[in-house]
Amino acid sequence: MLKERTNIQTANHRVVTWHTDCLALEGLVPTLNCIRNIARRMQRGRSWRLPSLNSLLAVALLLSGCAGLPVRGMVGGQMIDTRVDSEAARYYLGSYLAGERSDDALDKRIDRVYQSANGSLPDRDELKHLSDDFSVDFAALYFADRIGRIPINRRFRDDFDRAYDYALKAFPEGEIRLSEEYEVLVVPTYLYKRLFSVGADMAVPRKALRKAGLTCHFVETQDDGAIEANADQVAAAIRAHAHSGRRLIILSASKSGPEVALALTKLGSAGTPHVVAWINAMGALQGTPLVDDRLFPDLEILVGKVDAAGTESMTTARGRRRFASFRVPEHILVINYFGIPVVGSVSFFARTSFFPLRKYGPNDGTVLLPDMVLPGGVTLTELGSDHFMGRKPLEIVTVALALTVIRWVERPWGELVSGPGS
Repeated sequence: MLKERTNIQTANHRVVTWHTDCLALEGLVPTLNCIRNIARRMQRGRSWRLPSLNSLLAVALLLSGCAGLPVRGMVGGQMIDTRVDSEAARYYLGSYLAGERSDDALDKRIDRVYQSANGSLPDRDELKHLSDDFSVDFAALYFADRIGRIPINRRFRDDFDRAYDYALKAFPEGEIRLSEEYEVLVVPTYLYKRLFSVGADMAVPRKALRKAGLTCHFVETQDDGAIEANADQVAAAIRAHAHSGRRLIILSASKSGPEVALALTKLGSAGTPHVVAWINAMGALQGTPLVDDRLFPDLEILVGKVDAAGTESMTTARGRRRFASFRVPEHILVINYFGIPVVGSVSFFARTSFFPLRKYGPNDGTVLLPDMVLPGGVTLTELGSDHFMGRKPLEIVTVALALTVIRWVERPWGELVSGPGS
């Protein structure tokens, strides 16, 4: 989750905002590379001079602002004005999805993609095939469109958008009070004891939820521990609140996503009657190729020694085996929440790993997009956001999610039936 933000005023007076993220280790890579280079120069006894921060930021903004082809369009009810990596992606977003068909050959190719869909969301293999056949941004946008076409996702999107608009006005004025019948269990993510200054301890969402009237409980997991070990601690925390008299909502982010899924699987329906919902934000449910490819080998230079078992538990091989074992009780409303970036929208901090991961297909800079979806849950995306989720203020998003989840839990006509591939 996110905490700190930096605003940079560009030459045309457009404010660019980015946030730091608790698990987004990709955001640490530029810092780590810088430290490594400095250490090498010091070892060689060579003189060196750091470039100014303004120079670094100006170059980064220039590069991020000029990537790709400009396009504006709507996917799943979300408007985006950005740049994409290919003419196929530009045409798909700007024309095809708007019903403006002018390229017969490309129209037929895209039509065949939809005609071959089997009713479920596209998996890694299908998105990789589309990335190779069209482009990675095309595959990402197609994934967003397919998510938005599922009726239950569309209904949740509409309710969330209304809640967000309301919270944007009412929350700063202290006018939102959520039901005291609910409490929230917050599960932090990787290295939260060392990266607390950038939001790893999820302080912003906790503060927002408390301000809105909810009781929040914090699970003190091992900050660099293995997912399996932390899952036992999460399960113990869930059991500890079984007799509080309140209905429990669980909030996780990134690495703590599979920890919660495994804990709920172990507890089963009998051990979770008080759990009504789980918000799985940017959940690395099937691990991350960042660990497989060792894209941050010098992490310990910045944060100190980390548990090798914790790192190994985040590999995709381990993550996918673990994912196959997940059996989250059906009575729990699961919300998969994550961003879907393209080349023109990815943030400065996510770029370093977003581009290397594109060889595997669409990703958010840390996790492959389909690997954040727990089947059977409701999926809510932020088009244009990456793993940093920096396009909207976190406190407003958190409260809007809580408002929407509580309304859905209390919805009397039982609409919480999973759609195909949701």
